[in-house]
Amino acid sequence: MLAGIVFLVGGLALIVWGAERFTDGALGVARRFAVSAFWIGAVLSGFEPENLAAGIAAAVGGLPQIALGTVIGSAIFMLTGGLGAALLLVPMDVRIPRAGAWAMLGALALFALVIFDGSVTRPEAIVLAAAAVGAMVWLYYRSPTFRPPADADDDQEKERPPSTPAVVGRLILGIVAILLGAEALVSGSRALLATTGLSETFLGMTVVGLGESLEETARMVVPARRGHPELALGNVVGTLVVLVLFNLGVIALVRPLAADPLVLAFHAPYLGACAVVIATAFLVAKRLGRALGAGLIAAYVVYLGLNVAWL
Repeated sequence: MLAGIVFLVGGLALIVWGAERFTDGALGVARRFAVSAFWIGAVLSGFEPENLAAGIAAAVGGLPQIALGTVIGSAIFMLTGGLGAALLLVPMDVRIPRAGAWAMLGALALFALVIFDGSVTRPEAIVLAAAAVGAMVWLYYRSPTFRPPADADDDQEKERPPSTPAVVGRLILGIVAILLGAEALVSGSRALLATTGLSETFLGMTVVGLGESLEETARMVVPARRGHPELALGNVVGTLVVLVLFNLGVIALVRPLAADPLVLAFHAPYLGACAVVIATAFLVAKRLGRALGAGLIAAYVVYLGLNVAWL
């Protein structure tokens, strides 16, 4: 059991470290082309290479519920606990294109259509991934260009991006660390399953999904404090459009997935309900405050409690 915990914690730590290096490099490239801050947030948060690597490793290793959990569990945390914690710390103005909310609802509808029969086949995986790419191209053209806040006095807002070799080096280093961390994560999950009796679905939906997503809270709080709520909320849109569609599509393309009945009866509907609430808030509200943040955290506590009750 101790070895499983060490591998699990070490894998998560390596994944987080690698993801930060990957993000530094990707942001450096994006800023050179003055891409929309909202769009950057959607792509970087949604793509989540650490999530993708962990999901692929789990699927190939014969742990389909862990693979689904890395996507669904991470998405639920991001939409509830992650966004809720960020809003408690920094209430945010809704400065994102309305297209972002509609893209979330469209992604949710496609996800429900695919997962409804209890499996994700390779043809369905191709549809999911292609839809995610199409949605991001659409959002790119519907999003304003990246600009620092008018009152920005942070030196980081004025810095020139790193050189191309430095950016590429960070990307490669991040990818390697993410892949190694994903292998350690799956090895630790296997060991815990064997020694504790925890269900595969519970471990994937809570421990693995939560551990991979904690960094996203910081990715929302920091840009919001610096005057870029659109970057922070782009993370939320990307969670559904890219993480749930693209990452799940790629994972299922590598190895088709079969969903546990509990995923269909509880986890997927819970994700859908949370996504509808947040997309609606994006459409009708001008500002997301602490009351919504507290409600979202409560929703995540309920989710965890139900997971424990159904162990």
